[in-house]
Amino acid sequence: MERKRITAKKLKIGIAAAFMISGFLKAQQSFTMEQSLEYAVANNINVKKAKIDQEKASQKVKETTGIGLPQIDAQGTYNYYLKIPVQLLPAEIAGGTPGTYIPVQFGLKQTASAGVTLKQLLFNGSYLVGLQSAKAYRETAALGEEKTEISVKEGIMMAYAAVIVNDENIKTLEENRKVADKTLNDTKETYKVGLTEEQNVEQLEYSYKNLVVNIENLKRTRVKLLMALKYLMGYPMDQNIELATTLDELVQKNQVLVDQSTNIDVNNHIDMRLSNNAVKVSELQLKYQKSKSLPSLSGFLSSTYNGNSNSFTFFDKDQQWFNTSVVGLQLDIPIFSGLQRHWQTQQAKLDLQKAQMDKEDMERNLKNEYYSKAVDYNNAFESYKTAQDLIKLSSNIYRKEQIKFKEGLGSSFDLQNSETQLYDSQTKLYQSAISLVQAKVALDKAKGEL
Repeated sequence: MERKRITAKKLKIGIAAAFMISGFLKAQQSFTMEQSLEYAVANNINVKKAKIDQEKASQKVKETTGIGLPQIDAQGTYNYYLKIPVQLLPAEIAGGTPGTYIPVQFGLKQTASAGVTLKQLLFNGSYLVGLQSAKAYRETAALGEEKTEISVKEGIMMAYAAVIVNDENIKTLEENRKVADKTLNDTKETYKVGLTEEQNVEQLEYSYKNLVVNIENLKRTRVKLLMALKYLMGYPMDQNIELATTLDELVQKNQVLVDQSTNIDVNNHIDMRLSNNAVKVSELQLKYQKSKSLPSLSGFLSSTYNGNSNSFTFFDKDQQWFNTSVVGLQLDIPIFSGLQRHWQTQQAKLDLQKAQMDKEDMERNLKNEYYSKAVDYNNAFESYKTAQDLIKLSSNIYRKEQIKFKEGLGSSFDLQNSETQLYDSQTKLYQSAISLVQAKVALDKAKGEL
């Protein structure tokens, strides 16, 4: 009975936990802009691959370090002589004719040996430079991961903004549709009693149908934009997702004053740091080529046991084994390589010059890019403010034309023109909003602050 109570209690806890997890998962379906960026950094495939590359680079450093550690190898051999080797001895040692030789076989049919060799690198210039190069390679991988994250963030912000701008556009057009529907129905009733012309009804029907088509097109476009956002985030393509950041919040964050001066510090920009790293790698490559002319010194210790027998008795207790042990040093001195090292060093010097030129060019390019994006942003900012003013003006014009049309003082042609003007100004507002966000993202990337 007590066991049943415990089981029921655990069942209740499990059900409660399941509901909590379900609620948590549902809550995670809604993302602010910042949350979508965090999710993408953790789940985007390209970012994951960049993290793997960085891990491989760290392992490469450990691999290179291992070259300078003691190297221990074990060897074992077994030989079965189908014919025992023959050696020639002077015949006079056996009483034979001087100047002649007699064939003699030494050894037994089977031999076996087992040994251990210890090697230790004592000095090698190439190894020391290689160790530094491996660390530089790890830094390159880390910078590559950071650049990948920046590219993913850029794409996420663009895609996120496109979806919410599209949503606002749909919302506005839906409001326009309600107004247009009411105006159309009122005009139909007025036409029925003979107070307006049929052309006015047809004109309004034309505008209404065109408005409905635009709404449906935007709804299909929303699905496409949302799928692109899910892909960039690494979010399951078949699961629903809601965007919590509003267009007003997004636009507000991207309305700032920008200094168009090119006198900015670009040293912290990811591309500048990559250029600095490329120069460092080229310097190490030149150092490596020069180190090839240095001598290399290593020590070794070897111990081997040998056994001989006419039959396979190597695992018997009475099998005799004879030990040979040796310790020594090996010094390798490069003397002449057919001028290969010389020309390899010259090529490394040229590569270093190119890397330094690339670094200087990158600095100029980043400053130019910043100035260009600052101008683009200021233009987008002014366009957005102008679009807001045009919305107010076109709304007032449209409202007045509606009043005039209802009172019989205006034509359907004038009403349609004011309506078209309003819709155009709304479209320009949303286009300027997305342009503002995109320009701010591009500016932040140019500044190295994305």
